[in-house]
Amino acid sequence: MAPGEHFLPGFARLLTAPAITRGTFSVFSGRSYATGTFQGRDVAIRLQLKRSRYGQGYLVAAVRTDGVHTLNYDGIEARARDEAGRRALYVIATHDLLLSVEEGWLKCLWRPQGFVIFPGQFSEKKWRETLEAMHLLAASLERDAQQISREKAADS
Repeated sequence: MAPGEHFLPGFARLLTAPAITRGTFSVFSGRSYATGTFQGRDVAIRLQLKRSRYGQGYLVAAVRTDGVHTLNYDGIEARARDEAGRRALYVIATHDLLLSVEEGWLKCLWRPQGFVIFPGQFSEKKWRETLEAMHLLAASLERDAQQISREKAADS
C-alpha cells in the first residue's frame, strides 16, 4: 500500500460499523471510500490520492442531514444560528475545510494547497473534532429547517 492508503483505515476507526471500499482499479485511480456512522449519523468519506503530476488529492467527509438538501457556505453560515452551530463552523474553519450541503449531505472538502504531502499522517484529533463539529452543525441546520417549516405552516 502507498503511504496515502494508510489514511483511510485511520479515519474508519472513528466510525461505527466502518466499511472501506476500493475499486478494482483504485491503485490507478487513487480513489477509495469509507462509510459508517458517527454519533448515529451516516458518514461517507471519499479519498482521492494524487495520481498525476498536475493532479491534486482531496478528501470529502460527508454526514447525512434531514430536511436540508442544498446550501452553499453562505447559506450554511446564515442558517447555523445557534451557539452549537456557530462553534461548529469555527472548528471546521480552523481545519481549512470548505463546506456545502448537497443532496442531503453536509460535506467538508479538504484540499490542501502549497507544499503539502497529501494526505500525510492521519490525525485522529483533527478528524474526530471535524466529525463532531459536522454532527453539531448538521443538527443546527436541521433545527433551523424545522423552524422554517413551522413558520411556513403558521403563515398558511
